[in-house]
Amino acid sequence: MSGAKRITVDEGAWREAQTAARKLRQVRSDMPKLVEAVKKEQRAELDRTFNQVEGRQRRVEQVLTGLSDEAKRAELRTAKRLREQSDRLRGQIGSAVEQLRAEQDERIRTAIERERAEQRAEIQELGRELDGMRADRDRAAVAAGNALADARLMRDAIRAELPHERFAPGRLDRLERRIATAEANLAAGLAAESLSLLQETYLDLAELRADLVLLDQEWQAARLAALDALTVVAERVRFSADLPAPDERGEPIDGLSFDVDHWSGGGLAELRAEVEERRGRVGEGTGLTTEELREIVRRDAPDLERRLEETLSHATAALLASQARVNVAEQVVDAVEHATGFSWAENAYAGDDQRAAFYSKLRHLNDNEIVIEVAHEEEDGGPGTLAVRILSYDRDTASEEELTERAREIATSLRDRGLPVGEPTADAPRADPALTDFDSLRAEGTEISARAGDGRSRPGERR
Repeated sequence: MSGAKRITVDEGAWREAQTAARKLRQVRSDMPKLVEAVKKEQRAELDRTFNQVEGRQRRVEQVLTGLSDEAKRAELRTAKRLREQSDRLRGQIGSAVEQLRAEQDERIRTAIERERAEQRAEIQELGRELDGMRADRDRAAVAAGNALADARLMRDAIRAELPHERFAPGRLDRLERRIATAEANLAAGLAAESLSLLQETYLDLAELRADLVLLDQEWQAARLAALDALTVVAERVRFSADLPAPDERGEPIDGLSFDVDHWSGGGLAELRAEVEERRGRVGEGTGLTTEELREIVRRDAPDLERRLEETLSHATAALLASQARVNVAEQVVDAVEHATGFSWAENAYAGDDQRAAFYSKLRHLNDNEIVIEVAHEEEDGGPGTLAVRILSYDRDTASEEELTERAREIATSLRDRGLPVGEPTADAPRADPALTDFDSLRAEGTEISARAGDGRSRPGERR
């Protein structure tokens, strides 16, 4: 008669291994190599970004040298402030100075606004002179022509060099329509009437230019911060590919490591791909707002860190669970040999995969066989309850009572050996005969194995 009996190992014994797994889930973020790798990438991206920003500022300033004298002096002062702000920002990236940067942005905006206010006051004063200027059509035409040339020059510089559609969509187009209106008025001989509109339009363009530079600096700072946060996660993932193998207490074993991606069931590779995809998006900077970039630092990167810790915990738990299955199988085999006349024959992992159930076969002189299956029930957090199935393949007339008594003797022997197990329960009236074919058992499932051997050593022996 054949049959299957199930013995559950006390959860407390497995809980200790789960606790040990959690000890290794934290990867040190202050490892010198990891920190240096992050800093190296940070420096390279910082240099690349601000070289682009400074090159664009130089090109704008070069274009603006064609402004009229008064406008040129004002824009040189503005350009100087913007360059100083860019230099300060470059030196502060990577430091905990978000509030300081915000205060500096506010100060430079205030200074630029004060200058614009002074210019507007001058325009208002000029407006009071327009009545007299209207009498001098030639003087009005010259002033309007200069204002139009300045407005066109500023418009062209903004359109060519600054990200106006990203930070101020439609604003440049509205100002350009005002320029077109003034051009039409000038063509109609209305120079004095166009002068005020052109000067106001130029000031609005100059204000737009300063706003765009500051908004771009703010966006670049947010992008670099997001890239830094994702780079830290990416480097932690890279450094986590192989970790020291833990003992049953979670302490690393010198000279032994394990493949985290394999033992996490591909979880580390999946996380790595997601991090790299996000880094690619941030690196390109397309389609992401300043607030979305800041959200990566506040929420997304910490969430990826948490998932990395969970992946490491899962991989370590899977490794410890595999060793626990082998250890339990060894004790069960010893107990069966002690309680019966059976002798150990061979071992196998399902699918030849150390992450799967572990099997040991014992054989009697009369060719009866017993297969020991040791497996964990899968739970959301990883391996769950550890259970042992004793599968009897008797070719004689062993009764159900005899099989039950055999299972009780084995359970008693296991408890005597210090393994906390419950009473055996009936699992199936007949054991699956396919489980006696260990060659087929090894061939089932995936071919993946983490440094697996041939599965023919006794339980507990190194393979």
